[in-house]
Amino acid sequence: MFPWCFTILAFAPDLGNALKRVQSLMFGEEIGQGSICRVYQATCPSSNEQFAVKRISLPKSVCKRAEVLQRAAREAAAARALSDLVPHPDEIVRHFACVYDEGEDTIDLVMELCRGPCLAQLRNQTCSGCLPESRVRNMAAAVARALGHLHGIGLLCIDLKAENVVLDPTEQDPDRVRLVDFDLCRDIPGHHCRCGDEAAATTTTVALVDPTASYNTSNTNIVVPAGGDDHDKALTRDDNNERLWGTAEYLAFEVLQDGVAAYSTASDWWSLGILSYELLYGKAPWSGPSVDVIFHRMTNHRLLFPGPSQGGPQQVSVIMQQLIQGLLRHLPDMRLGSRGGAREVLAQPALSFQKSPGM
Repeated sequence: MFPWCFTILAFAPDLGNALKRVQSLMFGEEIGQGSICRVYQATCPSSNEQFAVKRISLPKSVCKRAEVLQRAAREAAAARALSDLVPHPDEIVRHFACVYDEGEDTIDLVMELCRGPCLAQLRNQTCSGCLPESRVRNMAAAVARALGHLHGIGLLCIDLKAENVVLDPTEQDPDRVRLVDFDLCRDIPGHHCRCGDEAAATTTTVALVDPTASYNTSNTNIVVPAGGDDHDKALTRDDNNERLWGTAEYLAFEVLQDGVAAYSTASDWWSLGILSYELLYGKAPWSGPSVDVIFHRMTNHRLLFPGPSQGGPQQVSVIMQQLIQGLLRHLPDMRLGSRGGAREVLAQPALSFQKSPGM
């Protein structure tokens, strides 16, 4: 087992038993996939419990293996930290275990099964490609609470996007959404959630296998166009060839301007603004084939909220426009949420009908 593997007591008493339980699961349909993994629905034959299992097949190439292990280590560290929250946040998928199967050479992350679809799929299922404002407000409030919990334990989400928010409705809340996928999480500067330590330790461990190999220890080769999931296809800034983390159309202004050192909690709040706009209008406010084009449009094109008479899909309320404008302020120190966090965001008129995070 890798040092960052874990299990919670509700799943198994120790890692050995957790591995045995994962190996006994009956894998069903594939319900998702990414550049380094596939996600399956799985059933425990003895209890009939259902789970989602994110299976990562490790590459044979030492260099690629190191990079995949770094991402797995970050996600496992984030999942372990989130699993310690009591009570567990309803807005974040619950993680039960992360185990390494030496025989199969796979890493399995066992999670709560969410029925889906993700918000990108949900939006694409509509004729207009967008969702009614009432639903978006409910979903934005839930995501704000999820970010509040992440920030509260010292984590930056980094890759908040429609593909990483899954609809998991209940009778009481048909718009309940859950935040999933934490393999790009980073520690907030000044906090210590061990994501960086686990990734660095993993690189060191793999280096012992091949000390002559070189490794991308910063793991920055992972910027993709919105809607994509292949983190190996990076977009770079033309001026200094710098590689960034996340999804291009969701990257905050300061990250596009100043690079990876500018990531902060304010960057996550920017992504919430982009997500809210995209759900309302069917597209991000600024898009383009490269981060440089996106940054140019972001800098020079005003944020617009077109109503039906201007070709927009719906008339968005003034208070919702104000929320998005606050989340998309260029100066991170002036951005909504940068000082008051989730409580500040949830106190806005568009979301103030919602409960505050229990932190």
